[in-house]
Amino acid sequence: MKKLRCAIYTRKSTDEGLDQSFNSLDAQREACGAYILSQAGEGWVAAKNIYDDGGFSGGSMDRPALKQLLAEVEAGRVDVIVVYKVDRLTRSLADFARIVEVLDQAGASFVSVTQAFNTTTSMGRLTLNVLLSFAQFEREVTGERIRDKIAQSKARGMWMGGHPPLGYEVRDRALHINAAEADTVRLIFDRYLSARSVYELRDSLNSDDIKSKAWISSTGKEHGGVLFTHGALYHILANRIYVGEIVHRELSYPGQHAPIITPEVFTAVQQKLKAGVLGSPITLKKRGHAPTLLGKLFDDSGSPMTSTHANKGQRRYLYYVSTARTQRRLAGSLARVSAPRLEQLVSEIVNPILDPHFAFSSEASTSNAIRRVELGRERITIELEASCVSRSHFDALEDNAESVRVERTHQLARPSMARRLLSAGNERAREPRIDRALVRGIVQARRWQAMITSSDAASILDIAQSEGVCPIYMGQLLPLAFLAPDLIEAIIDGRQPTRLSLIGLIKATLPMRWDEQRALFARFA
Repeated sequence: MKKLRCAIYTRKSTDEGLDQSFNSLDAQREACGAYILSQAGEGWVAAKNIYDDGGFSGGSMDRPALKQLLAEVEAGRVDVIVVYKVDRLTRSLADFARIVEVLDQAGASFVSVTQAFNTTTSMGRLTLNVLLSFAQFEREVTGERIRDKIAQSKARGMWMGGHPPLGYEVRDRALHINAAEADTVRLIFDRYLSARSVYELRDSLNSDDIKSKAWISSTGKEHGGVLFTHGALYHILANRIYVGEIVHRELSYPGQHAPIITPEVFTAVQQKLKAGVLGSPITLKKRGHAPTLLGKLFDDSGSPMTSTHANKGQRRYLYYVSTARTQRRLAGSLARVSAPRLEQLVSEIVNPILDPHFAFSSEASTSNAIRRVELGRERITIELEASCVSRSHFDALEDNAESVRVERTHQLARPSMARRLLSAGNERAREPRIDRALVRGIVQARRWQAMITSSDAASILDIAQSEGVCPIYMGQLLPLAFLAPDLIEAIIDGRQPTRLSLIGLIKATLPMRWDEQRALFARFA
């Protein structure tokens, strides 16, 4: 009778409980040993070597004991692999196919104790394939649950692990500010705003021997503590964790940790980074124009405005556009404006009030006097460095004032944009576009409002139940019943702003004052 050398393989996904005197691996090995002993009449003999993978997932072949076992099979020193259950060997169909191929080439077989499968027969392989399909499905479902849990935890502002960022240290699985490192982070952000590029920032930090975060992993390996590279600085400057937010995929949520950088500084840094991506002022100046207001220009909703261009034939048109519009959010009342016209207006406002001793002959020096520009549809507000303005224009300016504000009206809005605003008597308005969903929403809201005021129903919940709609949706729709009459008339006629929709109007939180409603509608133009 041929002797069959049997190797027992055991596995557990986590380290939990492995320090006990009798753990899961011992239980698997004991059951497999008893099965081999029951087959002694068939010539089965248990091998002396132990093949245990404690704390390794079955979704990967990268397991030390499994690699050693397969090497023994290929060398012809093992005839049968014995496991407690199939998923102890692998949870992947692809990996199982590779293992079976190794066994076939070596003339070896595979046996599951609790499931009585044997790969030496075609039926055994078919049954195993079916079983492994479910094992792989279970692993994928488990992965989905883990990803969902991470997403939900980050939505609550929880830090879900990884390399600790510069400026923070991890205690009790949460981020806490490290005062010394936080000063380094603030220094990096401040220096970048005054530097020409990230490369110049890198050289400045390296010359001062300022190094990255040094930390030790759970395995005892040392990381960091080296000079900054420009890639590491890009990551720090764009990391929203420093304004107290947690990012998951493309969304950011308020974090449970304290911020290090103020939103104003962070926004200015992002604008400067975007300016470098879209084309630096030096590059654009070679084409005949430098966007002098980048990083300082905002619309009246507080969103930064970035530079862009459009080509028509051989001519290039330059604009400033609100980042809220490019990110499909509600932008300010003037979301797009001609860059040369705006910069000329700013120069006409700023240059006459600058101190004569301040060199304002060039665009760059004029821009240096500006702290912030906020652009509305009809008004522009400019915040200037107090040290750069003439005292004769500001009699009440205090000696210790850091900045002054100047407000002016303007006519930068293009006529085509103005025509998009609601105007019942505008003969040159665009062709009507009736939004049936929006009209239907207003009709429903007014009907529900009438039912409430006439006491036909005891509550909104009763109306929702009788109408067969969600009470939350009903609550979102009811404010449409209080729209200004001229706005309702414009919607019914199809003269509403081009970007206005029912969903957008619900998300915008409709104000009750009619003048505020008209201003809100203008933002959708």
